[in-house]
Amino acid sequence: MPLYELLIRVDFLLAVGLLVVAPLLLLAMASVGQPAVRDRLLVYWRASALLGITVYLWAGEEPMGFATGFAARALIPLALWRGDALMVLRGRAVPPLDTRLARLFATWRTAAIAYNLIGVVYMLPLLGCVFGDATPACLAWYEPPKQFTAWLHPATEPIWLARSGWVALGVYAAYLLSTATRLQRDAFE
Repeated sequence: MPLYELLIRVDFLLAVGLLVVAPLLLLAMASVGQPAVRDRLLVYWRASALLGITVYLWAGEEPMGFATGFAARALIPLALWRGDALMVLRGRAVPPLDTRLARLFATWRTAAIAYNLIGVVYMLPLLGCVFGDATPACLAWYEPPKQFTAWLHPATEPIWLARSGWVALGVYAAYLLSTATRLQRDAFE
């Protein structure tokens, strides 16, 4: 199991670097003078909020985090390709690669899509954990988020982190429903 736990930690660190730090830096750089890149990054952040919800659910050892983690891995590539309720990207030109930032964005986007699609595949067997299958393989996924939230929220009980995750999931479900409605409506126009 130690190798498996190491792989989980590496995945968590890769996710933080690739799906949090890198797009945050890109968004900061795109905030001035690069609206096409900025708009696509804002779509990404709305989709990737589900990853944050997953971290809080896992910090409270909520099995639903496996479903939200899987859904996040599936929705992020879709959002980077199609858009969301606030901005439909299909039919809009990808930012031209004429600037350094646009090239960085294109590289990051390709890596993020590939990483998430691989994540969908390796998380498929973990969907059984949603139904309370508390195997050691399932329980190992709770440790990195617990350590992260202990560092970020040292005085907060894990149950409150999980409850915050549930509330955020309710808000996210409404957002996801509006996105599906908007994308479906735009597909028929």
